[in-house]
Amino acid sequence: MASIICKDLDDCNLSDFQSVKRILVPFNDTKHAPQVFGKALTIAKLYGASLCVVSIVNKDLAKNWVNGTPSRESPMSLSSVDILKKGIVKLQNQAKKFNIPLDYTIIPSKNVSESILSLIDSQKIDLVVMGTKGNAMWKEMLMGRVSSTVGINAKCPVLLVK
Repeated sequence: MASIICKDLDDCNLSDFQSVKRILVPFNDTKHAPQVFGKALTIAKLYGASLCVVSIVNKDLAKNWVNGTPSRESPMSLSSVDILKKGIVKLQNQAKKFNIPLDYTIIPSKNVSESILSLIDSQKIDLVVMGTKGNAMWKEMLMGRVSSTVGINAKCPVLLVK
């Protein structure tokens, strides 16, 4: 699929360059996951791209506290991996239905943002499609801590889905 490339607002042209080949979708089986995954499927289908689904798990940390308040970044515990795997099977079935290649990885880590940013580089990701959690802490009132950190620091475009 051709893309429109804009050098500036006065100079946009059609290009044969396929700008999106690999899409990263962080997955944590929340109520927003279907909306996020639907957007990723749509973009993958339009561009003929593949999906890389990632889940971050943490065996040591059920809930982290920072300065006496619950952490805004709460990774999934390993006890939730069985639930997670059931969700991933559903994602694979939907991707297969639309002939979209999908691979997934489960990463044990204490820092969700750093793990996602590292995966962007190692997997040659062209686009990240992720949800916003927004747990109403003052700095992250509009976006969750992980989504804002990834959005600011990623070396590729990040589409945040609410």
